[in-house]
Amino acid sequence: MLSWTVAAQQPPPPFNEAFGPALNLSETPTFNFEFQVAVSGSNVYVVWSDTPSADLTHVYLRRSSDQGKTFDPPQLLSSGVRPAYLPAVAAAGKKVYVAWREQGIQFRASHDHGRTFAPPQLLAADGISPRVAAENSDVYVTWAVPLGIRAVHQHLRASHDRGLSFGPALSMDDGHGIGVTEMTALNNRVYLVGDDVGVDDRPDVYVRTRSLEEAAFTPRFNLSADEGPGQPSVLARIAVKDQRVHVVWEECDDLFPSTCSILYRRSTDRGSSFGPVQRLSAGKGLALAPDLEVSGAHVFVAWQDNAAGNFDIVLRVSDDHGGAFSKPRNLSNTPGYSGAVSLSAADSIVRVVWEDAAGGSLDVFYRASGDLGSTFSPVKNLSSSPTRSAAPRVLASRGGSHGYVGWLEELSFENTDVFFRRVEVK
Repeated sequence: MLSWTVAAQQPPPPFNEAFGPALNLSETPTFNFEFQVAVSGSNVYVVWSDTPSADLTHVYLRRSSDQGKTFDPPQLLSSGVRPAYLPAVAAAGKKVYVAWREQGIQFRASHDHGRTFAPPQLLAADGISPRVAAENSDVYVTWAVPLGIRAVHQHLRASHDRGLSFGPALSMDDGHGIGVTEMTALNNRVYLVGDDVGVDDRPDVYVRTRSLEEAAFTPRFNLSADEGPGQPSVLARIAVKDQRVHVVWEECDDLFPSTCSILYRRSTDRGSSFGPVQRLSAGKGLALAPDLEVSGAHVFVAWQDNAAGNFDIVLRVSDDHGGAFSKPRNLSNTPGYSGAVSLSAADSIVRVVWEDAAGGSLDVFYRASGDLGSTFSPVKNLSSSPTRSAAPRVLASRGGSHGYVGWLEELSFENTDVFFRRVEVK
């Protein structure tokens, strides 16, 4: 009995991971930018824009079929003769979908894990900033059409046959000039969140949703209306799990703010209604650029925060589907700038990456938890380079055993490449 008691009081074993080498996926002496990553099964897909000359950009994709250990050669998805940029990628099973800007909105689909792609489809003659979401055989592409210096008009087209054909373009704005910041699809329903930053200088955060059975999208739901018309609300993120919809955003007290907060609202009925606003940050200083992930009943929200003096990465966790959150936890706690945080969560494993200037030059820092955020591994520098490493993104495999981190490495003037590292639980 005594040995059992002593064993029960022992601390849990440390969460250990193995890290693969840093891979240069673009490998060109030019300016590579605007990368995105998608994961499906053991396949990892990375898309980006490359600038071989001042007036021409290309869209490329590289695919790994062995959980990020190795990558196939780059595939040129754009025409190669016209400027192409702003790529977006989504993956579902064997299917991979990529949209980008090239004399309108172009789209290509693969049905064999990204080995080959169908010819491009022109979804719109005009538009910028495409987003792609996919589930089963359903594909959704949304984009913005500029209406002047600041205003945009958001459109969406849907395919229910694996991207072979698309329905008509639908207006998402009701004339309010909303720009979508994120889109996701789950359980035969698509969700969009964005802001009306183009309408005036005081944007609000809106959400819209539609199921396959419904003839039209639900009306725009203003999540930030109660925070006052003089407070800009931007950078919304959305996550959906089962019937629950979670949204976080950044809300400031003015266009030139002295205070910005991270606000959160949730819906328990697939976006039909939302509960009250929860303020997750301290309400002083600048809390900016939140990220959001959900795993089971746990909701994770991280952001950059300078309430303590300099910008650090702060995390809060809910273990009851967003009903209440833990106290803020400083994950970076470095004397330099920390920002551009990205989260992934799968089963009990949470991974956090951010850019950090603690060593002088900007590097990509990393921490992970194997117990849903209760404890975290020590900070690890993933880039550890003398050059500037920025804009990191982290994704995870379905069960969380593998993590995938991408970032932009500024190797020299006008030479930025897309870098990648894999992480595996030991």
